[in-house]
Amino acid sequence: AVVSTQSTGVYSGHGQSVRYVLSSHDNCHLASASADRCAFYWDVASGTILRRFRGHESVVNCVAFNKTSTVMLSGGNDSMVRIMDLKSRSYEPIQILDDAKDSITSIGLSDDEIIVGSVDGRIRIYDLRMGKLHEDFVGESITNVRFSNDVQSVIVSSTDNTVRLIDKTSGQLLNDYTGHVHSKLQLQAASWYDDSAILSTCEKSKVFLWDLISGNVKQTLELPALAQTISVHPSRYQFITGDVSGQINLWITKGEKKPEESEGAKSMSCWALPPR
Repeated sequence: AVVSTQSTGVYSGHGQSVRYVLSSHDNCHLASASADRCAFYWDVASGTILRRFRGHESVVNCVAFNKTSTVMLSGGNDSMVRIMDLKSRSYEPIQILDDAKDSITSIGLSDDEIIVGSVDGRIRIYDLRMGKLHEDFVGESITNVRFSNDVQSVIVSSTDNTVRLIDKTSGQLLNDYTGHVHSKLQLQAASWYDDSAILSTCEKSKVFLWDLISGNVKQTLELPALAQTISVHPSRYQFITGDVSGQINLWITKGEKKPEESEGAKSMSCWALPPR
């Protein structure tokens, strides 16, 4: 159950539902993807849209930053990943990845790898140092892929009501997480910054939290509206969700400090969760 709420504020700008929202590693910027075919680059403190990236031919499903937040990637239903240089004034991509056979649903980055998930049921890992592409076939339509925080495994969401934890090198299934409803929509999963738990959105307007090792459900949270996107803070037990109304909400575990006004949270909804 939700313990308490703060006053509500909203980042406004997208013309249709927000499909994905992600915080930069320094927490100063957000990237968002929308059904309006655009990917936005935001300043957190002011709520200002710094860049509006167009070019996808259909819905934009996902976005990603590199660690220095100098490069932003977006993927969409046109089966392409567009890579943008945020230091450049150009709005043209510096590279396009077009190996997928169906919609791009998710993108993740490590220091030297890009991971891409697609409705074609394949995970694609681009090794930037070696210039190689590695593919793993999962079978079910993939809606979300992310590296674990230790970058040794991959968190995979698919439309068979299952989140999987897969060893990145061997492709071995390490654990699976069930109990939520995920059969139709493009839902996402993530892990706490210390990899102690897996979090996932749900088609019943909830967030599920599982223990990473046991796979047991630790908690379920009721959301104000159906959320498809979830992103976890890199060093705190906090996460953000983007819902179908176009609103971005910040969720804070009880005991965590709420962001100061100077840190730019004044236009987000802030929710306090029960203790871990």
